[in-house]
Amino acid sequence: MNTTTDVEVGTNGIGRSMIWIGGNIKIGDLIQRYADLKDNFGLNAYQLAYSINMSESSLSRVFTKRHKAQTSTLIALDVALTEWEKFLWEESEDE
Repeated sequence: MNTTTDVEVGTNGIGRSMIWIGGNIKIGDLIQRYADLKDNFGLNAYQLAYSINMSESSLSRVFTKRHKAQTSTLIALDVALTEWEKFLWEESEDE
């Protein structure tokens, strides 16, 4: 389970404390994680998209790089993939 969502703590340009979330998420990493879950557990695009209230066509656009996804969308995908990884790995260990 390799979540890619990062949290950075620091100060902004005027010296105020800040938290930055998801600045280093790479779409290629998300695609690879989805491919692994698809190959190993049969996770499909509908399940992944539905888990974050996204349509399959929107997910397809993100994964085929037809447009630049917003950071919030990438963070949601990262969180969903992490939860699917936990769920599916735990389920497979119970069998």
